[in-house]
Amino acid sequence: MKNDKKPLLLITGGAGYVGSNLIREALISGYRVRCLDFLIYGGKSIVGLVNHPDFELYVGDVRKGEDLKNALDGVDEVVHLAAIVGDRPCQVAPKLAYQTNFESTQKIIELSIKSKIKKFIFASTCSNYGAIEGDAFADEKTKLNPVSLYSETKIDCEKFITQNSTDEFQPIILRFGTAYGVSFRTRFDLTVNSFVYEALNNDQLLVFAPNMWRPFVHVHDMSRIILTVLNSENVAGKIFNAGSTEENYTKQQMIEFILKNVNNVKVHYAKEIEDKRNYRVNCDFLRDVTGFKPTRTVESGIIELIHCFKNGILNVDDYEQNKLDSLAEFYKKQEKILT
Repeated sequence: MKNDKKPLLLITGGAGYVGSNLIREALISGYRVRCLDFLIYGGKSIVGLVNHPDFELYVGDVRKGEDLKNALDGVDEVVHLAAIVGDRPCQVAPKLAYQTNFESTQKIIELSIKSKIKKFIFASTCSNYGAIEGDAFADEKTKLNPVSLYSETKIDCEKFITQNSTDEFQPIILRFGTAYGVSFRTRFDLTVNSFVYEALNNDQLLVFAPNMWRPFVHVHDMSRIILTVLNSENVAGKIFNAGSTEENYTKQQMIEFILKNVNNVKVHYAKEIEDKRNYRVNCDFLRDVTGFKPTRTVESGIIELIHCFKNGILNVDDYEQNKLDSLAEFYKKQEKILT
C-alpha cells in the first residue's frame, strides 16, 4: 500500500548506471520514487522493483515535453540524471546528445518551475574543467574549459539553470567525478571498470597518458551524495564538486592498484594522447556544507569488481554490451532512429 505522506522523488534516467542504484537507496531512505526512462538499454536494471509499493515506472522520453509534464505530476523533488554520457557517445551522436542533454534540461527546468518543485538536482560533470595546467586543484570557482561536446552540453545546462533560478526555485548542480564500481547496469566505458576487465581477461592493459589526473567517485557514493544533498540545509542554488578530494588519482596510480590485486598483467604504454582532459578536483565544499564522506575508494572498487567477475556476478556479456566501442556503435544507430 502506497504512503502518500512520503515525498515523491522523480529520477530521470532511473534505469541507468547511477539511477538504478539511486532508486533503491531512495526507497530505503523513505521516498516514494518515480522513474522516467526511455528504457533505451532495456529494463533489467529495475525489474526487481516493479512490485515495490513505493515505486512507479513512467516509460517516456525526456526530450518530449508531454512525457516530462506527466512525470512531474504530484512530484516534490527531482533528480535529473538522463543524458547521453561521455565524450565518444556524444561525438558519434551529436544531435541526439544536444537534444537529450541540453534541450531536455531546458524543458524540465521550465516545467519544474511551473510545478513548484521543492528541490531539483542536476547531474553535471567535472569534465567541464577540461585540462588544468600544473598541480592545481579545480574548485567550484575554477574557470571551465570544455574539450568535448559532452562537457559543452553540460556547461550549457549549468548556464541555463543558473539564469533561470528564482527565489523559490534554486536547483543544485553536482559536478561528479569519473564514476566506477558495480551497479545494476554496470558500464564498461569507464576507465576503472574497463581496466579491471581487461586485466582479468586479456592479461594486459593499453594505457594512454598514464600521468593524467582524474577525480573518481564510486557509483554507490554518487547515490549517497545525491540523497545527502536532498536532505541538507543551505544547499539551494549551489554548485558542488561531487566526490572526495582524497580520491584524485593518475591512471598510473589506478593501474598500480590493479597490479596489486591481479597477477601477471602486462602494461603497454601508448605514445599518443587520445584524451586531453587532465584535472584534479577539490571537493571540500561538499564535505563542509553537507558533511558527506565517501564509503569507497578506487582500490576497494577494484577489489569489488574483481570479486564480481571471479564469482560470475559480472561476465563477458556484461562487458561486451557496455564497453565503449559497443556504446558508440549503439548511439550511432540511435542517432539515425531518434533524430
